[in-house]
Amino acid sequence: ANVDLKGTKGNNSGWILIAIGYGLAVMMPALMFGNVSGNHINPAFTLGLAVSGLFPWEHVAQYIVAQLLGAMFGQLVIVTVYKPYFMKTENPNHILGSFSTISALDNGTKESRKAATTNGFLNEFVGSFVLFF
Repeated sequence: ANVDLKGTKGNNSGWILIAIGYGLAVMMPALMFGNVSGNHINPAFTLGLAVSGLFPWEHVAQYIVAQLLGAMFGQLVIVTVYKPYFMKTENPNHILGSFSTISALDNGTKESRKAATTNGFLNEFVGSFVLFF
């Protein structure tokens, strides 16, 4: 949100700030909650541990519900903190980019949407694989 939204101090600061932000967003919860929950910071990790037999299936649902509630709370925080900047930003892709990973491959056509969706899936799959292993 800080990089994409008009009027923020980080507006147009580039990919390096985004990379640092994402890195810190994964590292900080891992450091804070690793000893408490075993680093269950997303459902993919929880499911991966359960499938591999390293986490009991009877706890999977409650962990995933807690992760989803945490994600919703995080989105509410972003909306609250950046609301004035959402109102100033005209480009809908910049607003969407504050909530999701969007692809430059998507230009509105059916083919580009399919390519962007495939790209997004592969990015998340590989990222989760690296996180898990």
